[in-house]
Amino acid sequence: MFFDPRPVPPWQRRLYGKWGLVALLAAFLLVGTTGHDPWRSADLRHFFPAWQVLQGEWLLPSALLDGTVPATGPLYYWVAALLGLLLEPLGLALHDATRLASPLLLLFTLLSLGAAALSWCGKPWQAGAMLVGLGTLGWVLDAHQHQALLASAAAIGLALAAVSRRDAQPAKAWIAASVAMAAGFLAQGFALLLVLSIPWLATWPWRRIAAARRLTLLMATALIFALPVTWFVAVWRTAEGETWLALQAPHLTGEFIASNLDDAWRDAVWVAWPLWLLALWPLRRAANGNGNGPNLRLLAVAWAMIAMGLVVVAAWPPSNPSDLLILLPPLTLLATERLRRLPSGARAAFSWFSAVTVLSLVVFAGLSWSAWNLDWPPGLARHMVRVAPDFEMSGSLWRLGAATAVLLAWFVLAMATPPSPLRPAIHWALGVTLAWAVLVLLLEPWFEHTRNLRPIVEQMRETLRERAPSCVSVPAREPDVRAALVYFGGIPATLEDGCPIRFARLRGSQPLPADSSVLWSTTRGQGKRQEYWLLLDNERARPAHD
Repeated sequence: MFFDPRPVPPWQRRLYGKWGLVALLAAFLLVGTTGHDPWRSADLRHFFPAWQVLQGEWLLPSALLDGTVPATGPLYYWVAALLGLLLEPLGLALHDATRLASPLLLLFTLLSLGAAALSWCGKPWQAGAMLVGLGTLGWVLDAHQHQALLASAAAIGLALAAVSRRDAQPAKAWIAASVAMAAGFLAQGFALLLVLSIPWLATWPWRRIAAARRLTLLMATALIFALPVTWFVAVWRTAEGETWLALQAPHLTGEFIASNLDDAWRDAVWVAWPLWLLALWPLRRAANGNGNGPNLRLLAVAWAMIAMGLVVVAAWPPSNPSDLLILLPPLTLLATERLRRLPSGARAAFSWFSAVTVLSLVVFAGLSWSAWNLDWPPGLARHMVRVAPDFEMSGSLWRLGAATAVLLAWFVLAMATPPSPLRPAIHWALGVTLAWAVLVLLLEPWFEHTRNLRPIVEQMRETLRERAPSCVSVPAREPDVRAALVYFGGIPATLEDGCPIRFARLRGSQPLPADSSVLWSTTRGQGKRQEYWLLLDNERARPAHD
C-alpha cells in the first residue's frame, strides 16, 4: 500500500488506496468534460479537425493547414474521431464523445508517469507521481476540452516510462520508446522528435540483448515506424503536403524566439504550478530519502527533455500556454522525486498551502455565484451584468447545495488522510479535483453563456439562408467562429477572402471595412461591447443582383 508500516484502519486503506485513486482520477477527468457545446477558442478549434476526419479528411484534415490549429499532426484527431464513431450511437453528442479523447490521453500520460516513478522512486511513489501530475494546474482546463497537445504529452509520458525500464527489460523499453517516437511524430510532427530522440537513444539496447534477438528487435522497430512513414509518404505526395511541411519549419529569428520565451516564462508560472516549485525546491540534504536513490540516468533524461522542450516552445509557432504541456511529464517526475526527499516540515507546509489554494478558489466561485443571485459584492455584480446583461443562472439552489456537499467532503477527506509520505500529494490532488468540481457546479452556466457561439450562429442563420451565399469569409484570426458556423449552422464558411458575405467581430466604435454594408449584427455586453456583424461585400454581391 501507500503508507508507512503503522496501524491503519481497513476503511482508510481502501479509501486512500488504489480504489480511492481510481475514484479521484475519474472525478477529475470526467467532471465538466461532457454536457456542453464546444466553446470558443481552443475547444472549437481542436474539435473542428476531428469533425473533418469524420467527414472523410482522415489523412490530413485541412484545418491543420489553414491556421485553425497550431502546426501539428493528426493523431489526436484520429483518436477523437474514433471515440465519436463509437460513442455517438450510445447517445452522447458528437462533440462530447470526441472531447473524451482529452481525459483518455491524460489518463494514459499519468499511468505512464506512475510506471516511470515505480522504477525511479519506489512503489509508494508510483501513486505519488500520478497524484502530483493530477494536481498540475496546466491540465485543469486542457483535460476538459479538445486539445491536440495532450497526444504529445502522452507520447512523452510513454517515453519516460520506457527509459525507466531500460536496465530491467531492455528490449521492451526500446519497443516502448519506438512506439512513443512514432506516436510523437503523428501527434506533433518533426518538432516533437527533438524531445523524444533523447529517451529513444537512451534506451538503445544493442549491447544488452542476445545476438539471436537483435534481428527480431530490428524487424519490430521497422514495423512500428511503418505507420508514420507510410502516412508521411502519403501526405508528401498530395498537394497539401508541401504546405504541411512548410508549417513544420522552425522560426529561427532572434525576435521570434525571444518573444516566445518571454511568453513561456510568464505562462509557465501557472501552467506548471506546482511542479516547478517542487522541482526547484532547495535541498541541503536528502532528508526522508529512504528507499530507492535518485536514478541519475532518468534525472538527466528528464532535464534534457525539458531543455529540448523549451527549444520547441521557443522556435515553433504559435506561442500560447498550451505549448508548455510537453514540459509537464518530465517536470512531474522531477517534482515527485523532490517531494519524496522533502523534510517533514516542508511537506506539512505544502499540505497547508494546498488547503489555502483550494479555499481561495472556492471563495472566488462562491463570490461569483453570490454576485449573480444576491447582487453581492456589488462591484463584481455590476461587472458581470456589463459582460452578460441577459444571463440567467439556472438551478442556483441545487448547484449551491451540491458545491457545499463537495466542500464538506473535501474537508472530511483531508482531515482523515492517514500519516503517509504521500500525504501532501494526496492533499494537493484532492484539493484541485474538488475545487474543480465546485467551479464546474457554480460557474459552468456562466461559461456556457459567455463562451458558446451556438446562439450567435442560430441568430445569423436565418439571414444567411435568405441570401444562400456560396460561402462566408471569416478572418484568419477567428477560426473558432468558422468552426461554429460550419458545425452549428451548416453554413459554408472559409478562412479565405473572396466570399460575398464576411463575418466581423467589432468592438466599440471600430469603423466598418470600406465598400461594405451591414447585413446583420448583434451585441453582447455593455460598456466595452463585443459586436458580431455580417457584412455584405457590395462589389462581389452586385453581379448577383444585376
